[in-house]
Amino acid sequence: MRAVAVRRFGESALMTDLPAPGAEDSVLIRVSYAGVNPVDWQLVDQLTPNSPFPFVLGVDVAGLVEHVPAQETRLHVGDRVFGMARTHGSYAEYTAVPAGGRTEPLARIPDSVPDDQAAALPVAAIAALGSLELLALAPGQRLVVMGAAGGVGGYAVQMAVARGARVIATVRGDAAASEAHRLGAEDVYDVDAVDAVHALRESHPDGVDAVLDIVSGPGGIKRDAEILKRGGRLVSTTFTADVDWFAERKISAYNIVGHTTPFGGTPNPRQSPQGLEEIARMLATGTITSRIRTTVQLGDAPTLLTTLRAGGLRGKAVIRLH
Repeated sequence: MRAVAVRRFGESALMTDLPAPGAEDSVLIRVSYAGVNPVDWQLVDQLTPNSPFPFVLGVDVAGLVEHVPAQETRLHVGDRVFGMARTHGSYAEYTAVPAGGRTEPLARIPDSVPDDQAAALPVAAIAALGSLELLALAPGQRLVVMGAAGGVGGYAVQMAVARGARVIATVRGDAAASEAHRLGAEDVYDVDAVDAVHALRESHPDGVDAVLDIVSGPGGIKRDAEILKRGGRLVSTTFTADVDWFAERKISAYNIVGHTTPFGGTPNPRQSPQGLEEIARMLATGTITSRIRTTVQLGDAPTLLTTLRAGGLRGKAVIRLH
């Protein structure tokens, strides 16, 4: 099968031919689309000489089930499915997903949802959904989404607005600001033009209820405390929040992770087949939209990743396999 993979430690990801993965105890999927996320190239950077090679890139997947093991009771051959393929990767004509795993959940795609739209959902939309659950916003409360122009941020804005929250967004550039307004943000701050934290302190002197920070490093994220109310909540998707430091300031902070890691963090409470089903329903009913800006063929994936790494990609991108 064709795949984009790293074959040896220290090499770049390239288009290559590999055997299709074995599927005796896994769900075998004929991939139609693979979603593209920053985590794809970040995982490549984390490879070591002892990593399993060849390493196929990609996590988000949509496609057709071609084999189901006996222990899998929810899915059937011929189902259109989407989800996460961490073990065998999604930048390939076929992938195999262990049955029943929380780390690699799968769910059926609603009939009204195209495969490319579904493939753009899993990693980013599940991160947004789980973050909002941890933030526990009531209708009318104010949420600041730091980095609302990306995949997680865009879904989070839409989901929060649907729940009745009042959303404030930070972005970079006029085009991203217009997009954040379109998604439902009441106020938008372009960090290239203003100091967003300073502006938020002035416009909300009593503080906001919650912050979802998708962009800040360990130093910058501490500035979020300047705009949060006492008793407020913060979720970091970049694993940069010093939980104890925020607790001293009466702020509940969480570093949300997709699955259990040796570094701790709070596992995403919505990473599951049920979480996937919920975001699929949101997409089918128009509560959220997948803002796909770029669709490429598999052979163009390495170039696309270079663009993504350099920060030159806006909106979601997907790779077409079949």
